[in-house]
Amino acid sequence: MALSNPVRQSVSAYMHLAGIGFGYGFFAPNVPDSYKLVFELHYPDGRVEYELPRVATAGTGLRLSTLIDNIAQTRYDALRELMVKMLAYSVWREHPDATMIRAVLGFVSLPNAAEFQKGTSESYEFLYAYDFGFQSQSTESQVR
Repeated sequence: MALSNPVRQSVSAYMHLAGIGFGYGFFAPNVPDSYKLVFELHYPDGRVEYELPRVATAGTGLRLSTLIDNIAQTRYDALRELMVKMLAYSVWREHPDATMIRAVLGFVSLPNAAEFQKGTSESYEFLYAYDFGFQSQSTESQVR
């Protein structure tokens, strides 16, 4: 049909308004895979703490979950490391005494219904780990 055909224009308008042309984005949010990012904070006195990314709202949590999903699926190593480094830097700003942060990204394998009934819990598959060293200066922070 020609672009000026009213039937074609009506179907196209309906598809755009209903979100049909954009997958499931209109009907449901992007449901990301089960990836987990954990930060291991190392302090000068030998203490080690663990921190998960935190958000203030459920909407931000969905965006963060999608971001972690995209980070895990990024094929370009330097880009993946840079994105994880940005998240690690935000954690370090909340814990400026930490001298090193190890970021560990893994995949969470959830049991199926039968396995869950038998008491099987989730398991974790290691994907990537990055070590970032931080040092504090008088008024500015610097990332090594």
